[in-house]
Amino acid sequence: MRDLVALFAAIFSIFVYSADLKIEVVSDYDPDRQTAPNDLATQLLIKLERSLGNAMTMSFIAASRAREWRELSQNPNACLYNKVKTAEREQVAVFTDLPLMSFPANRLILRNQKEIPDIVSLATVIDRGLRIGVSDGRSYGNKIDNLISQHKDTFWFAEGNQSAYRLRAMLSQGKLDGIIEYSSVFIAEHPSAHSLNQYSFHAITEADFTIFGYIACARSDEGKAAIRLFQQALSEPRMQAKIIDAHKGLFFELEEPYIIQSLENAFSVQQ
Repeated sequence: MRDLVALFAAIFSIFVYSADLKIEVVSDYDPDRQTAPNDLATQLLIKLERSLGNAMTMSFIAASRAREWRELSQNPNACLYNKVKTAEREQVAVFTDLPLMSFPANRLILRNQKEIPDIVSLATVIDRGLRIGVSDGRSYGNKIDNLISQHKDTFWFAEGNQSAYRLRAMLSQGKLDGIIEYSSVFIAEHPSAHSLNQYSFHAITEADFTIFGYIACARSDEGKAAIRLFQQALSEPRMQAKIIDAHKGLFFELEEPYIIQSLENAFSVQQ
């Protein structure tokens, strides 16, 4: 009898939280400006919501990278997106099994450091005493995160929603020796070859070749219900095809095949 009660309670919970579930997405996107989001992750998230019909309603709230994870502990309806999945983060959030985005690994971008090899260990860079900037609250992958955590005094931390932009600006102004960033993002801000002459891009041996961005929600009944719905939408073959197509042309030609293959592998495992 007790098992039946638990079963009906679970079914009722799914029904209640699937009926116009209201989710607050922590993001720097402001829909009140009535402009379409210019980043792919937000565009794909909105497509997921629309594919679910009336099952879910999303609103966007602003928060810094450092605060966004605290929001999950304080707000049962809060969700994040395009987030790297780590063991530490899984203690405070529920993640989708399937990714929303795939990225090439971060690169170490250096200014006027031509003697550094194309492929370098971040540990070697630390030993050289270079001033490297990172965004507080951003995950760069488990191995890099661990190195940063173990050598906090070596890195320069930027906080807030615009932390990544400020780091790129500081590197351009010569206030930092380097940053850890996607090469495509930095190059997009320096369109001419001449403006890139003083910079070098280095593969980091501690980084994975590709990185997935997932949806994460609060460890609450509402958050778990939201993850079930997002996972349902991500499992649809048509949505998977849209996600893969959206990544085409997004990165450099040499990186694109690995990005597409990583998504195809991730989706095929679940099919």
